[in-house]
Amino acid sequence: CPFSLSSRPPAVVVSSSSSSRSSSSSSSSSSSSSSSSSSSSSSSSSSSSSSSSSSSSSSSSSSSSSSSSSSSSIRRNIMNLSPNEKRAFVDALDQAKRTVHPDIVIATRRYAEAFGPDGNTTQFEDITIYNYFVWSHYYSVSKTFLGGGEPSFGGVDFSHEGPGFVTWHRFHLLQLERDMQDMLRDPTFALPYWNFAIGGSECDICTDDLMGARSNFDMNSISSNSIFAQWRVICESVEDYDTLGTICNSTESTPIRRNPAGNVARPMVQKLPEPQDIAACLEVTTFDTPPFYSTSSQSFRNTVEGYSAPEGTYDPVVRSLHNLAHLFLNGTGGTTHLSPNDPIFVLLHTFTDAIFDEWLRRHPAAVYPLENAPIGHNRDYNMVPFWPPITNAEMFVTAPENLGYSYEADWPSRPVTLTEIITIAVVAALIVVAVIFAITTCAVRSKTYKMDGRQPLLGEQYQRYDDHDRHSDKTQSVV
Repeated sequence: CPFSLSSRPPAVVVSSSSSSRSSSSSSSSSSSSSSSSSSSSSSSSSSSSSSSSSSSSSSSSSSSSSSSSSSSSIRRNIMNLSPNEKRAFVDALDQAKRTVHPDIVIATRRYAEAFGPDGNTTQFEDITIYNYFVWSHYYSVSKTFLGGGEPSFGGVDFSHEGPGFVTWHRFHLLQLERDMQDMLRDPTFALPYWNFAIGGSECDICTDDLMGARSNFDMNSISSNSIFAQWRVICESVEDYDTLGTICNSTESTPIRRNPAGNVARPMVQKLPEPQDIAACLEVTTFDTPPFYSTSSQSFRNTVEGYSAPEGTYDPVVRSLHNLAHLFLNGTGGTTHLSPNDPIFVLLHTFTDAIFDEWLRRHPAAVYPLENAPIGHNRDYNMVPFWPPITNAEMFVTAPENLGYSYEADWPSRPVTLTEIITIAVVAALIVVAVIFAITTCAVRSKTYKMDGRQPLLGEQYQRYDDHDRHSDKTQSVV
């Protein structure tokens, strides 16, 4: 991967267990024969610079990992935060946008040019904490440059359209959260989430005290009253990256663009997902299904990613849940390689991760595909471009017990379907008929018993003891 580490190892690597990061790294390394091939298929050709500090990073990140996972943070609905908590979060994001990352620098040239024209001048530069968050996402989806005169290859996506969608973005968020905890010196800091499954066409977090209201002067811009109106986008020059072989650097360009529900050409993306969509998604029982791609059906992963209907059926026309929320934003946040530039990305993906964690809790026997997934998405493959290496399997665990954070969330129940309503009505009708029949039968029997009670035990036609006495011979002995 075209980035390097400083002498201080990153304090953001989190193991999926309480075991040391070094043992985790060794297990990751054991799969490097497969995962390194996935890395080499990425937009840049190599991870040259990272190797210089890999040994020190892997060994010393153990204690960092253990301390990070031992503390617990609670991710909450941003709408439930107090005004002071909302302000603190917004300020923290802005601070991350302006604070140089203490551990990571990025390459500004590809492998062949990484040491400059003289072969002795490394081509790296600093990047801020938040911009690195943006950069790593860009890198995971960028095309592979094949050289001058050759079209770049765009068939590999390490973070979408495959089983690794949920695990990749989980670690992506976890890395940002740990970086911000270090920046704030607050191990309890937690990223809040945006419950985007509220239906309707209103963006409830698009206010100046949160993610920024719509500008009064440009419907595609953020209000100048929001701190995010001052943010600038990176990784925007895709044409240069694909044709000239350059790499996204820390150069900032244009403001964030956003026009929620404003895509009049696509009415289906003008409304947010509904609460029942979440309930239906959580009932899809299989984590992923062949071909482990955006065409998978009855796949929880493909459903929460948004390429299938909420009930799990693949439909090429449908965009739901995560995808629909992105497209609803209609701007920077709806463009894959740029989307993290809009801070709503953080809240949107934290909620997506909350759904994933709830699904894991409800389906403890779930299995992550071992093989046959797209490049970089198999169970033991390392996720590109994170360093030190971490596999998809390490993120396929419930968060509270393994990753040091949990969610404060209420989950909607699935609404009753028309078929179920009809079935319930038929069963209820049968029960009513049975009850009426039972009551009628009991009433008839009761009446019969009462009538029998009014009649003598012995009618006139039966002989009585006294009759026998009258008609019998008085001289006859009766025993």
